[in-house]
Amino acid sequence: MATVTMRDGEQLNVICIGKGKPVVLLHGFGSRASHWLPNILPLIGRYRFYLPDLRGFGGSHHARLHGEHAFTVYARDLEDVLNHFELDSVALGGISTGAYTCLMYNKEFGFDRVNKYLNIEHSANSKNDGDRHHGLFGPDQEKLFADFRDLMALAEAHGMDIPYWALPPEVRIQFRDVTMRVVRRAFNSRLARRIATVAATNAEPFLTRYLMQVDRWQVYLELMCSFMQGNDATDALHRIKVPTTVMIGKQSRYFTESAQRELVTHIPHADVVVFEKSGHIPIIEEPIKFQREFARFLRGG
Repeated sequence: MATVTMRDGEQLNVICIGKGKPVVLLHGFGSRASHWLPNILPLIGRYRFYLPDLRGFGGSHHARLHGEHAFTVYARDLEDVLNHFELDSVALGGISTGAYTCLMYNKEFGFDRVNKYLNIEHSANSKNDGDRHHGLFGPDQEKLFADFRDLMALAEAHGMDIPYWALPPEVRIQFRDVTMRVVRRAFNSRLARRIATVAATNAEPFLTRYLMQVDRWQVYLELMCSFMQGNDATDALHRIKVPTTVMIGKQSRYFTESAQRELVTHIPHADVVVFEKSGHIPIIEEPIKFQREFARFLRGG
């Protein structure tokens, strides 16, 4: 473990493990750096992995965004991590929120320090563009974003500094249920969606202690506000000259396949890997294929 101080004084937790060529991997919403461990442990004899907990998650749960657009902050954090460890030629990868962070990093800093890139389940922008449903949640975006806007209004009415377990029960349950609707959409498997619902309803104290911490429950709303604002990375995609792999869950209800395939039309050296049976998290739903393709990505380029 390492604690890295960012340019604004906030600190990130970073897991560092392995020896060999450097690889930086960024996790998704509601996840944490340690969730990469099953995928990287078989490979630590050949690669040195750097796994940051993004602000609001895992060991970085208490790091604040200070009212800025989350993905602008995350992109700068990634640059600060590379500077701290003096990394100038890395394999970079991210899933979902982590992938959007990578695209924002390219937009702000370029990929001069990146030698290959892995984009798992994110398009060039989180916000739909008119009738083009290429953003988060596709054609269902407005309905789900409206749920979070309602939740934000409720949270502000009761005070954004109130502890999670001190929220009025009806507000806390609404927060839990809206968040769970987003989590459930990540899975293609009906069984997985059912398990997630039952766990959230019956094991909330356990989950909020070990998975989605709620000491700073407000950070999830702040992050969703940044998704709702959007930040289009399309115009910077042509700057990604390194070998790129775009992994797509065929059954994803987060991003349409066409939205993700559009990345390949702008990135000169990009290939697509489609997970036919997966939703938003092919790492979980097709783990054997994912591990094979992940190892192939690391070997290539």
